[in-house]
Order: sequence, then structure tokens, then C-alpha cells
Amino acid sequence: MENAWHTHKGRVRDHNEDSVGLFESEDGVPVAVVADGMGGHQAGDVASQSVVRIIKEELHHLKRDMDTEKIRKLTLRAVAKANHEVYEMASNNSKLQGMGTTTITAVLGDDEIVLSHIGDSRAYLLHEDGLYQLTEDHSLVNVLKKHGEITEEEAKVHPQRNVIVRAVGTNDEVEPDIIVTPWYEGDILMICSDGLSNMVEVDEVGIVLTANLPLSKKADLLLERALEAGGTDNISVILIKHDGSIQSTN
Repeated sequence: MENAWHTHKGRVRDHNEDSVGLFESEDGVPVAVVADGMGGHQAGDVASQSVVRIIKEELHHLKRDMDTEKIRKLTLRAVAKANHEVYEMASNNSKLQGMGTTTITAVLGDDEIVLSHIGDSRAYLLHEDGLYQLTEDHSLVNVLKKHGEITEEEAKVHPQRNVIVRAVGTNDEVEPDIIVTPWYEGDILMICSDGLSNMVEVDEVGIVLTANLPLSKKADLLLERALEAGGTDNISVILIKHDGSIQSTN
């Protein structure tokens, strides 16, 4: 599988609290992780970096022949362990109190993707020139939209648009959304932090992803678009293209 990624502090923040992970299990199963930390400098860094590290450790033993339910259970266990460790660190260190992170983890098989999602980082799948959002934001504005209290346009400028209602490390337990989706040769999975999805309209993302360009150039363009739009937050994006092989390549 071909892949490309970026993580960038943006134009406004003085440091990057996002962390990304792109690795393979010992049996060659590709895994991608994006975590968007919160809690200020040091705390957000610690939270996001810890989640990526623990998920990598916990999913190291993924096997190619595992069924969906087994992958789901292992992913849930990995996120639960990450949540426990971040919560304990925040509870026992006054400098880290209040820290947390979003997380989105993708386990990539030959014919399906298993996603674990908490927070407002997002996953999209490009399939036959259609771009589909696979995740639902765990954010206050999304709750308000679902209840018909605000419109999509109002959500974009809402003063509490950055408030997350579910995150890793802020409570002793957390429940991820698990999304299982088929994917096919030629499809592209994109996972990103809200520093990209809040800055670049989905139509523009679709234009970039369907362009006749190398995957690395598409990742470059998405980062450029987010920076051109203001880059008000940290920006992270991972692109993975299904090239007919489970083996990932850089």
C-alpha cells in the first residue's frame, strides 16, 4: 500500500500537539494513527504521543488472517489501555491535569478497513471518485447540529466549535466508535486532524484526491491548502492508497 503523510504546527500555534503513527505489525498488517492532543504545551504532546506509542505496542501482534471481530477486540483493548495510561498520568501529575487527545486508528486489510475513532479527527474514503466521511465528530457543535439547534454554517463559526465531548484520557473509561468499511484497489483512505478538515472544504479535498498526481503530492497539496486558509491549528494527514497489496511502501 502506498502512503504519504504530514504533521505540521500550522501558522498560529507555537508547537505541534498532534502525533501520527504509520507502522506495520510483525505480520505485515498496516496500521495508521492520528492523535490530536489537548491540554496545552507538554500536556497535549504527552497525551497524543502516548496514545500512538501504546497503540503501536498493542497492535504489534496483528495477524493477516485475523477476522474482523478479533481485530475489533484488539483495537478496543489498545485504545482502553491508552486511555487508562493517559488518564493516570493526568491524575497523578498536576502539570498534566486536563490533558487528553482525539485518536483515530485504521487497521488496513486486503479488502476492509477497521477504524477506531474518538474525538473530532476524521477519516474519509475516496472510492470511484466519490469522497465519503466515515467518522462522526464527537464534538459539541455536532451534537447541536444533530438536534437541529444550529446549522452547518453556524457550526463553522460557533464559539464552542472546538469543544470535544469524547476524548482519550479525560475520563477513566471511554467508548470508541468502531467503523468497518470495505475498500478496493485504487481507493484512498485519508485520516486527519481537525486542523485540516476545519480549514479545507470537503469539495477541495475531493479535487485534490482525485487529481492525477502522486500520492505524496496530494498530501503536500492538502497541507498547503490548510496553511493557505490560515493554518489556525496543528495539521496532520495520512493518505493510504490501496494498490492491490497489503504490504505498505513509502
